[in-house]
Amino acid sequence: MDIKILSTFDNVKEYLEAAERKDSDQQELWQKYMIDPFWPEISQWAPFDMSYMKPKNITNIAKLKEQLSLLSAVSVEELSGKFTKITKALPKDDDDPMIVALYPLCDSNTIVKERQNGVVGACVFGNIIININPLARDWQDWISYVFAHEYHHCVWGHTWFVLKGGQGLEGSFLEYMLNEGQADVFAKHLFPHLTPQWNQSLDKNTEMQFWEKIKPILFSKDPQIHSKYMFGDESEGLPWCIGYSFGKAIVENYLHKQPDITFSDLIGVPPMRF
Repeated sequence: MDIKILSTFDNVKEYLEAAERKDSDQQELWQKYMIDPFWPEISQWAPFDMSYMKPKNITNIAKLKEQLSLLSAVSVEELSGKFTKITKALPKDDDDPMIVALYPLCDSNTIVKERQNGVVGACVFGNIIININPLARDWQDWISYVFAHEYHHCVWGHTWFVLKGGQGLEGSFLEYMLNEGQADVFAKHLFPHLTPQWNQSLDKNTEMQFWEKIKPILFSKDPQIHSKYMFGDESEGLPWCIGYSFGKAIVENYLHKQPDITFSDLIGVPPMRF
């Protein structure tokens, strides 16, 4: 499929120039230079308002200048070739081009900087946002991994919602966990040298301990519960991204039993069969 990369980095320059003027409204300027020119195309297929997914305003001008000096070296042409190679590993039957928007990420987001190598993505109904903090370690290596993860979400969503009309899904935590697990197994297959910190390896006793906490909410449809058990809640004894670890483990166990299944066919497997 065709991929169209939207690099916002030229607009960052304009934003910086305007933001340094006296009495400037940074939030208003961010909207003008960083959101308005790109958001309509990024969210074009969304059936409802997804404004909450818009990239956040970066107010630290000094840090943003440092980031821009590094981001300006990113080759859109090179990334396009890498992304296209990834899509060939998991074909998506869609005539519409995929939009991939590259945005800077605020350096104050320490979780992404320290635990995710400065790169985090989001799937917006068939299009993708990749937020990058080039002040993090090895950030260049993770752009393609994050794209692969989010691209898998796009294909999964196309399969279950566009082609199947949502039939067979109930919006449960189990479905959410398996969706993330499949995305990480796919990305890891393509980039075996990279090991995400959010995919923790658990010994058998620890695994059983946390599984006893997760089992009762597997069929919950509550988004707040989903977030707590997917991303973790240390106040309740749930480690960071514990849901991702279990999602990946379940998918890997299924693949061990079905070694000849393709990633395309795996997407179509009903959640209750894992």
